[in-house]
Amino acid sequence: MFEVFGCNWETVTAFLAVETQWRLAIGFGALAWLGIDYAAADVAIRRLGISDQAFAGVQVMERAALEVFAEEAS
Repeated sequence: MFEVFGCNWETVTAFLAVETQWRLAIGFGALAWLGIDYAAADVAIRRLGISDQAFAGVQVMERAALEVFAEEAS
């Protein structure tokens, strides 16, 4: 369990709303995380009424996650 500051709540909610929209590349026995499919994520983002600022936060979280995925893959 972890604490989320109120000012970050919308961003975390948005990130979790699009958690099933990651693009992956699979080949030669390897899996590569490419990032969030923004076209698919846009539906969830718009339906939730997520602000542009929160979406920018989702992109920050996405980049951080990609760094962790890359470390785990090496």
